[in-house]
Amino acid sequence: MGRPVATVFVLCFISVTACSLSEQATRGRLLAGVDATPPAAGGAVAVPIYLSSQGLYVANFTIGTPPQPVSAVVDLTGELVWTQCTPCQPCFEQDLPLFDPTKSSTFRGLPCGSHLCESIPESSRNCTSDVCIYEAPTKAGDTGGMAGTDTFAIGAAKETLGFGCVVMTDKRLKTIGGPSGIVGLGRTPWSLVTQMNVTAFSYCLAGKSSGALFLGATAKQLAGGKNSSTPFVIKTSAGSSDNGSNPYYMVKLAGIKAGGAPLQAASSSGSTVLLDTVSRASYLADGAYKALKKALTAAVGVQPVASPPKPYDLCFPKAVAGDAPELVFTFDGGAALTVPPANYLLASGNGTVCLTIGSSASLNLTGELEGASILGSLQQENVHVLFDLKEETLSFKPADCSSLT
Repeated sequence: MGRPVATVFVLCFISVTACSLSEQATRGRLLAGVDATPPAAGGAVAVPIYLSSQGLYVANFTIGTPPQPVSAVVDLTGELVWTQCTPCQPCFEQDLPLFDPTKSSTFRGLPCGSHLCESIPESSRNCTSDVCIYEAPTKAGDTGGMAGTDTFAIGAAKETLGFGCVVMTDKRLKTIGGPSGIVGLGRTPWSLVTQMNVTAFSYCLAGKSSGALFLGATAKQLAGGKNSSTPFVIKTSAGSSDNGSNPYYMVKLAGIKAGGAPLQAASSSGSTVLLDTVSRASYLADGAYKALKKALTAAVGVQPVASPPKPYDLCFPKAVAGDAPELVFTFDGGAALTVPPANYLLASGNGTVCLTIGSSASLNLTGELEGASILGSLQQENVHVLFDLKEETLSFKPADCSSLT
Protein backbone atom coordinates (compact mmCIF):
# COMPACT_ATOMS: atom_id res chain seq x y z
CA MET A 1 0.00 0.00 0.00
CA GLY A 2 2.99 2.28 -0.24
CA ARG A 3 2.58 5.22 -2.58
CA PRO A 4 4.61 5.57 -5.76
CA VAL A 5 7.34 8.20 -5.73
CA ALA A 6 7.59 10.63 -8.62
CA THR A 7 8.83 14.12 -9.32
CA VAL A 8 7.86 17.78 -9.07
CA PHE A 9 4.14 18.19 -9.70
CA VAL A 10 3.91 14.40 -10.20
CA LEU A 11 5.44 13.70 -6.81
CA CYS A 12 2.96 15.90 -5.02
CA PHE A 13 -0.09 14.31 -6.59
CA ILE A 14 1.14 10.77 -5.96
CA SER A 15 2.01 11.37 -2.32
CA VAL A 16 0.47 14.12 -0.25
CA THR A 17 3.43 13.75 2.09
CA ALA A 18 6.09 14.42 -0.50
CA CYS A 19 6.09 18.21 -0.90
CA SER A 20 6.96 20.76 1.72
CA LEU A 21 4.78 23.83 2.21
CA SER A 22 7.43 25.97 0.54
CA GLU A 23 7.32 23.72 -2.54
CA GLN A 24 3.52 23.96 -2.62
CA ALA A 25 3.78 27.73 -2.46
CA THR A 26 6.22 27.72 -5.38
CA ARG A 27 3.81 25.74 -7.53
CA GLY A 28 0.90 27.80 -6.27
CA ARG A 29 2.49 31.07 -7.33
CA LEU A 30 3.19 29.57 -10.74
CA LEU A 31 -0.38 29.99 -11.96
CA ALA A 32 -1.84 32.47 -9.46
CA GLY A 33 -3.35 35.49 -11.12
CA VAL A 34 -3.91 34.00 -14.57
CA ASP A 35 -6.72 35.89 -16.27
CA ALA A 36 -8.77 32.93 -17.46
CA THR A 37 -12.22 33.23 -19.02
CA PRO A 38 -14.59 31.39 -16.66
CA PRO A 39 -18.02 30.11 -17.60
CA ALA A 40 -21.13 31.60 -16.09
CA ALA A 41 -21.64 30.48 -12.51
CA GLY A 42 -23.88 27.45 -12.30
CA GLY A 43 -22.82 26.00 -15.63
CA ALA A 44 -22.66 22.24 -15.98
CA VAL A 45 -19.92 20.06 -17.40
CA ALA A 46 -19.65 16.25 -17.33
CA VAL A 47 -16.24 14.69 -17.97
CA PRO A 48 -15.81 10.89 -18.30
CA ILE A 49 -12.96 9.48 -16.21
CA TYR A 50 -11.45 6.01 -16.21
CA LEU A 51 -9.06 3.96 -14.10
CA SER A 52 -5.61 3.50 -15.63
CA SER A 53 -3.43 0.42 -15.40
CA GLN A 54 -1.56 2.08 -12.52
CA GLY A 55 -4.72 2.68 -10.50
CA LEU A 56 -5.02 6.39 -11.31
CA TYR A 57 -8.21 8.10 -12.47
CA VAL A 58 -7.69 9.84 -15.81
CA ALA A 59 -9.61 12.41 -17.88
CA ASN A 60 -9.18 13.16 -21.58
CA PHE A 61 -9.45 16.68 -23.00
CA THR A 62 -7.81 18.92 -25.59
CA ILE A 63 -5.60 21.99 -25.49
CA GLY A 64 -4.95 24.53 -28.22
CA THR A 65 -6.19 25.68 -31.61
CA PRO A 66 -6.46 23.39 -33.48
CA PRO A 67 -7.08 21.08 -30.50
CA GLN A 68 -4.38 18.62 -29.43
CA PRO A 69 -5.44 15.61 -27.29
CA VAL A 70 -4.19 15.42 -23.72
CA SER A 71 -4.83 12.95 -20.91
CA ALA A 72 -4.29 13.83 -17.26
CA VAL A 73 -4.58 12.23 -13.86
CA VAL A 74 -7.47 13.68 -11.87
CA ASP A 75 -5.91 14.87 -8.62
CA LEU A 76 -8.31 16.12 -5.96
CA THR A 77 -5.46 17.78 -4.04
CA GLY A 78 -3.65 19.04 -7.14
CA GLU A 79 -3.04 22.77 -7.25
CA LEU A 80 -2.92 23.38 -11.01
CA VAL A 81 -3.24 21.88 -14.46
CA TRP A 82 -0.12 20.81 -16.36
CA THR A 83 0.99 18.65 -19.25
CA GLN A 84 4.28 17.68 -20.87
CA CYS A 85 5.17 19.78 -23.90
CA THR A 86 7.65 19.75 -26.77
CA PRO A 87 10.57 19.97 -26.65
CA CYS A 88 10.69 17.70 -23.61
CA GLN A 89 13.99 16.15 -22.50
CA PRO A 90 14.10 14.18 -20.33
CA CYS A 91 10.43 13.41 -19.79
CA PHE A 92 8.43 10.36 -18.77
CA GLU A 93 6.72 8.14 -21.32
CA GLN A 94 3.12 8.95 -22.27
CA ASP A 95 0.60 7.43 -24.68
CA LEU A 96 -0.33 10.57 -26.63
CA PRO A 97 2.02 12.87 -28.54
CA LEU A 98 3.49 15.73 -26.52
CA PHE A 99 1.54 18.98 -26.61
CA ASP A 100 3.25 21.32 -29.07
CA PRO A 101 2.59 24.97 -28.15
CA THR A 102 4.10 26.16 -31.43
CA LYS A 103 1.23 24.49 -33.29
CA SER A 104 -1.48 26.26 -31.29
CA SER A 105 -2.53 29.72 -32.46
CA THR A 106 -4.07 30.45 -29.04
CA PHE A 107 -1.12 29.51 -26.83
CA ARG A 108 0.43 32.42 -24.99
CA GLY A 109 3.63 32.07 -23.00
CA LEU A 110 3.87 34.39 -20.05
CA PRO A 111 6.53 37.11 -20.42
CA CYS A 112 9.33 37.44 -17.90
CA GLY A 113 8.16 40.83 -16.67
CA SER A 114 4.58 39.70 -15.97
CA HIS A 115 3.24 39.67 -12.45
CA LEU A 116 2.86 35.92 -12.66
CA CYS A 117 6.47 35.30 -13.61
CA GLU A 118 7.74 37.75 -10.99
CA SER A 119 5.75 35.87 -8.34
CA ILE A 120 7.88 32.75 -8.84
CA PRO A 121 10.87 32.74 -6.46
CA GLU A 122 13.91 34.25 -8.18
CA SER A 123 15.94 31.10 -7.53
CA SER A 124 13.34 29.03 -9.46
CA ARG A 125 12.92 31.16 -12.59
CA ASN A 126 14.88 32.54 -15.50
CA CYS A 127 14.18 34.03 -18.90
CA THR A 128 14.69 32.69 -22.39
CA SER A 129 13.62 34.98 -25.26
CA ASP A 130 11.40 36.83 -22.77
CA VAL A 131 9.48 33.65 -21.90
CA CYS A 132 8.98 32.79 -18.23
CA ILE A 133 10.85 29.54 -17.50
CA TYR A 134 10.59 27.89 -14.10
CA GLU A 135 12.05 24.98 -12.20
CA ALA A 136 10.38 23.50 -9.12
CA PRO A 137 12.29 21.33 -6.63
CA THR A 138 10.92 18.35 -4.72
CA LYS A 139 12.44 15.64 -2.58
CA ALA A 140 12.59 13.35 -5.64
CA GLY A 141 14.08 15.77 -8.15
CA ASP A 142 13.17 18.68 -10.40
CA THR A 143 10.68 19.45 -13.13
CA GLY A 144 10.70 22.56 -15.23
CA GLY A 145 8.80 24.28 -17.99
CA MET A 146 7.04 27.47 -18.97
CA ALA A 147 3.86 29.05 -17.70
CA GLY A 148 1.22 29.85 -20.30
CA THR A 149 -2.44 30.04 -21.24
CA ASP A 150 -4.42 28.31 -23.98
CA THR A 151 -7.88 27.12 -24.96
CA PHE A 152 -9.04 23.97 -23.17
CA ALA A 153 -11.98 21.80 -24.25
CA ILE A 154 -13.09 19.78 -21.20
CA GLY A 155 -16.34 17.90 -21.65
CA ALA A 156 -18.69 20.41 -23.31
CA ALA A 157 -16.83 23.39 -21.87
CA LYS A 158 -14.33 25.50 -23.78
CA GLU A 159 -12.26 27.83 -21.62
CA THR A 160 -9.01 29.75 -21.59
CA LEU A 161 -6.99 28.37 -18.68
CA GLY A 162 -3.58 28.88 -17.19
CA PHE A 163 -1.36 25.79 -17.09
CA GLY A 164 2.16 24.53 -16.73
CA CYS A 165 3.84 23.51 -19.99
CA VAL A 166 6.41 21.02 -18.67
CA VAL A 167 9.56 20.41 -20.72
CA MET A 168 11.68 18.51 -18.19
CA THR A 169 10.93 15.88 -15.55
CA ASP A 170 13.20 13.89 -13.29
CA LYS A 171 14.85 11.13 -15.32
CA ARG A 172 14.06 8.60 -12.56
CA LEU A 173 10.35 8.87 -13.37
CA LYS A 174 9.63 6.50 -16.27
CA THR A 175 5.85 6.85 -16.62
CA ILE A 176 2.61 7.55 -14.79
CA GLY A 177 0.88 4.84 -16.81
CA GLY A 178 0.11 6.72 -20.02
CA PRO A 179 -1.27 10.15 -19.04
CA SER A 180 0.67 13.26 -19.98
CA GLY A 181 0.02 15.40 -16.93
CA ILE A 182 -2.24 16.35 -14.05
CA VAL A 183 -5.56 18.15 -13.72
CA GLY A 184 -5.73 19.59 -10.21
CA LEU A 185 -9.02 20.15 -8.37
CA GLY A 186 -7.51 21.58 -5.19
CA ARG A 187 -8.75 24.47 -3.08
CA THR A 188 -6.43 26.96 -4.77
CA PRO A 189 -6.99 29.93 -7.10
CA TRP A 190 -5.21 28.17 -10.00
CA SER A 191 -6.95 24.79 -9.96
CA LEU A 192 -9.39 23.69 -12.65
CA VAL A 193 -12.48 24.15 -10.47
CA THR A 194 -11.46 27.66 -9.42
CA GLN A 195 -10.48 28.81 -12.90
CA MET A 196 -13.79 27.52 -14.25
CA ASN A 197 -15.67 29.48 -11.59
CA VAL A 198 -17.84 26.56 -10.44
CA THR A 199 -19.60 26.66 -7.07
CA ALA A 200 -19.78 22.86 -6.84
CA PHE A 201 -18.20 19.79 -8.34
CA SER A 202 -18.44 16.07 -7.79
CA TYR A 203 -17.05 12.78 -8.98
CA CYS A 204 -18.27 9.23 -9.15
CA LEU A 205 -15.45 6.67 -9.33
CA ALA A 206 -16.44 3.43 -11.04
CA GLY A 207 -13.37 1.22 -10.73
CA LYS A 208 -12.88 -0.75 -13.96
CA SER A 209 -15.91 0.93 -15.56
CA SER A 210 -16.08 4.53 -16.76
CA GLY A 211 -17.02 7.08 -14.09
CA ALA A 212 -17.39 10.83 -14.29
CA LEU A 213 -16.30 14.21 -12.98
CA PHE A 214 -19.07 16.80 -12.81
CA LEU A 215 -18.39 20.54 -12.76
CA GLY A 216 -21.15 23.01 -11.93
CA ALA A 217 -24.91 22.60 -11.60
CA THR A 218 -24.97 18.94 -12.67
CA ALA A 219 -22.95 18.00 -9.61
CA LYS A 220 -25.62 19.19 -7.17
CA GLN A 221 -28.49 17.87 -9.28
CA LEU A 222 -27.09 14.35 -9.29
CA ALA A 223 -26.46 14.52 -5.56
CA GLY A 224 -30.00 15.74 -4.91
CA GLY A 225 -32.01 14.54 -1.96
CA LYS A 226 -31.66 14.94 1.77
CA ASN A 227 -28.09 13.83 2.17
CA SER A 228 -26.33 15.01 5.29
CA SER A 229 -23.17 17.02 4.73
CA THR A 230 -20.03 17.73 6.70
CA PRO A 231 -18.11 21.02 6.70
CA PHE A 232 -14.60 21.41 5.34
CA VAL A 233 -11.87 21.73 7.96
CA ILE A 234 -9.04 24.18 7.37
CA LYS A 235 -5.82 23.12 9.08
CA THR A 236 -2.61 25.11 9.00
CA SER A 237 0.86 24.54 10.32
CA ALA A 238 1.82 26.20 13.59
CA GLY A 239 2.48 29.88 13.02
CA SER A 240 0.99 29.92 9.51
CA SER A 241 -2.38 30.92 8.09
CA ASP A 242 -4.58 29.77 5.24
CA ASN A 243 -3.36 32.02 2.42
CA GLY A 244 -5.16 30.24 -0.40
CA SER A 245 -2.30 27.86 -1.16
CA ASN A 246 -3.71 24.94 0.88
CA PRO A 247 -5.20 22.57 -1.71
CA TYR A 248 -6.65 19.96 0.65
CA TYR A 249 -10.28 18.97 1.21
CA MET A 250 -10.40 17.83 4.83
CA VAL A 251 -13.33 16.89 7.07
CA LYS A 252 -13.72 15.80 10.69
CA LEU A 253 -14.12 12.09 11.44
CA ALA A 254 -16.77 11.38 14.08
CA GLY A 255 -16.39 7.61 14.14
CA ILE A 256 -16.13 4.29 12.30
CA LYS A 257 -18.42 1.29 12.61
CA ALA A 258 -17.55 -2.25 11.56
CA GLY A 259 -20.71 -4.34 11.11
CA GLY A 260 -22.64 -1.84 13.20
CA ALA A 261 -20.20 -1.93 16.13
CA PRO A 262 -18.35 1.35 16.82
CA LEU A 263 -14.57 1.35 16.91
CA GLN A 264 -13.98 3.31 20.10
CA ALA A 265 -10.44 4.32 19.11
CA ALA A 266 -11.78 5.93 15.93
CA SER A 267 -14.53 7.79 17.76
CA SER A 268 -12.11 9.21 20.31
CA SER A 269 -9.31 10.13 17.90
CA GLY A 270 -11.02 13.25 16.53
CA SER A 271 -8.97 12.79 13.38
CA THR A 272 -9.32 14.96 10.34
CA VAL A 273 -9.68 13.08 7.07
CA LEU A 274 -8.09 14.14 3.80
CA LEU A 275 -9.90 12.95 0.66
CA ASP A 276 -7.58 11.77 -2.10
CA THR A 277 -8.23 10.50 -5.63
CA VAL A 278 -4.67 9.36 -6.32
CA SER A 279 -3.90 6.95 -3.49
CA ARG A 280 -5.94 3.77 -3.91
CA ALA A 281 -5.50 2.90 -0.23
CA SER A 282 -6.76 4.66 2.87
CA TYR A 283 -4.77 5.40 6.01
CA LEU A 284 -6.21 5.74 9.53
CA ALA A 285 -4.77 7.17 12.70
CA ASP A 286 -2.78 4.36 14.30
CA GLY A 287 -5.21 3.69 17.16
CA ALA A 288 -8.17 3.46 14.82
CA TYR A 289 -6.21 1.24 12.43
CA LYS A 290 -5.32 -1.24 15.18
CA ALA A 291 -8.95 -1.30 16.34
CA LEU A 292 -10.09 -1.99 12.78
CA LYS A 293 -7.66 -4.90 12.39
CA LYS A 294 -8.95 -6.42 15.62
CA ALA A 295 -12.61 -5.97 14.63
CA LEU A 296 -12.08 -7.52 11.18
CA THR A 297 -10.26 -10.52 12.60
CA ALA A 298 -13.12 -11.11 15.03
CA ALA A 299 -15.75 -10.69 12.30
CA VAL A 300 -14.26 -13.21 9.85
CA GLY A 301 -13.54 -15.72 12.61
CA VAL A 302 -10.12 -16.87 11.39
CA GLN A 303 -6.57 -15.82 12.11
CA PRO A 304 -4.82 -13.59 9.58
CA VAL A 305 -2.24 -15.00 7.18
CA ALA A 306 1.04 -15.32 9.09
CA SER A 307 3.20 -13.71 6.38
CA PRO A 308 1.09 -11.34 4.28
CA PRO A 309 2.50 -10.41 0.86
CA LYS A 310 4.06 -6.99 0.61
CA PRO A 311 2.96 -4.23 0.84
CA TYR A 312 0.00 -5.47 2.90
CA ASP A 313 -0.15 -5.75 6.66
CA LEU A 314 -3.33 -7.83 7.13
CA CYS A 315 -4.57 -10.64 4.87
CA PHE A 316 -7.10 -13.48 5.23
CA PRO A 317 -7.94 -16.59 3.20
CA LYS A 318 -10.11 -15.50 0.29
CA ALA A 319 -12.92 -17.84 1.36
CA VAL A 320 -13.77 -15.69 4.40
CA ALA A 321 -14.25 -12.45 2.42
CA GLY A 322 -18.02 -12.94 2.50
CA ASP A 323 -17.98 -12.73 6.29
CA ALA A 324 -16.29 -9.33 6.36
CA PRO A 325 -18.53 -6.50 7.60
CA GLU A 326 -19.44 -3.20 5.99
CA LEU A 327 -17.51 -0.24 7.30
CA VAL A 328 -19.32 3.04 7.95
CA PHE A 329 -17.32 6.24 8.32
CA THR A 330 -19.31 9.01 10.02
CA PHE A 331 -18.40 12.67 10.00
CA ASP A 332 -19.35 15.85 11.83
CA GLY A 333 -22.77 17.03 10.70
CA GLY A 334 -24.09 13.51 10.10
CA ALA A 335 -22.56 12.70 6.71
CA ALA A 336 -21.75 9.00 6.36
CA LEU A 337 -19.80 6.88 3.89
CA THR A 338 -20.56 3.15 3.70
CA VAL A 339 -17.66 1.01 2.46
CA PRO A 340 -18.53 -2.58 1.45
CA PRO A 341 -15.92 -5.35 1.80
CA ALA A 342 -15.20 -5.24 -1.95
CA ASN A 343 -13.96 -1.67 -1.47
CA TYR A 344 -11.45 -2.45 1.27
CA LEU A 345 -10.43 -6.10 0.76
CA LEU A 346 -8.38 -6.72 -2.36
CA ALA A 347 -7.46 -10.11 -3.82
CA SER A 348 -3.69 -10.47 -3.68
CA GLY A 349 -3.48 -13.25 -6.29
CA ASN A 350 -2.29 -16.00 -3.94
CA GLY A 351 -5.61 -17.13 -2.50
CA THR A 352 -5.88 -14.31 0.01
CA VAL A 353 -7.66 -10.99 0.35
CA CYS A 354 -5.81 -8.10 1.96
CA LEU A 355 -6.84 -4.96 3.78
CA THR A 356 -6.25 -1.83 1.66
CA ILE A 357 -6.35 0.41 4.71
CA GLY A 358 -3.14 1.14 6.58
CA SER A 359 -1.80 3.21 9.46
CA SER A 360 -1.11 6.87 8.74
CA ALA A 361 1.81 6.58 11.16
CA SER A 362 3.71 4.91 8.31
CA LEU A 363 3.45 8.09 6.22
CA ASN A 364 5.17 10.41 8.71
CA LEU A 365 2.76 13.23 7.91
CA THR A 366 3.85 16.73 8.91
CA GLY A 367 2.50 20.26 8.88
CA GLU A 368 -1.25 20.63 8.48
CA LEU A 369 -1.47 16.92 7.62
CA GLU A 370 0.05 15.75 10.90
CA GLY A 371 -2.30 13.28 12.58
CA ALA A 372 -4.68 13.18 9.60
CA SER A 373 -6.29 10.12 8.08
CA ILE A 374 -6.50 9.68 4.29
CA LEU A 375 -9.51 8.39 2.38
CA GLY A 376 -8.29 6.75 -0.83
CA SER A 377 -10.05 6.24 -4.14
CA LEU A 378 -10.84 2.53 -3.72
CA GLN A 379 -12.93 3.25 -0.63
CA GLN A 380 -14.80 6.00 -2.52
CA GLU A 381 -15.88 3.88 -5.50
CA ASN A 382 -19.57 3.80 -6.45
CA VAL A 383 -20.27 6.82 -4.30
CA HIS A 384 -21.24 10.22 -5.65
CA VAL A 385 -18.95 12.57 -3.72
CA LEU A 386 -20.16 16.20 -3.80
CA PHE A 387 -18.00 19.22 -2.95
CA ASP A 388 -20.18 22.29 -2.40
CA LEU A 389 -17.65 25.10 -2.70
CA LYS A 390 -20.17 27.81 -1.88
CA GLU A 391 -21.30 26.18 1.37
CA GLU A 392 -17.88 24.60 1.98
CA THR A 393 -19.37 21.19 2.66
CA LEU A 394 -18.93 17.59 1.54
CA SER A 395 -21.59 14.90 1.11
CA PHE A 396 -21.80 11.28 -0.01
CA LYS A 397 -24.53 9.47 -1.95
CA PRO A 398 -24.35 5.76 -2.96
CA ALA A 399 -24.52 5.42 -6.75
CA ASP A 400 -23.91 3.09 -9.67
CA CYS A 401 -21.15 5.27 -11.06
CA SER A 402 -20.94 3.36 -14.35
CA SER A 403 -24.50 4.44 -15.19
CA LEU A 404 -23.79 8.18 -14.94
CA THR A 405 -21.76 8.51 -18.15
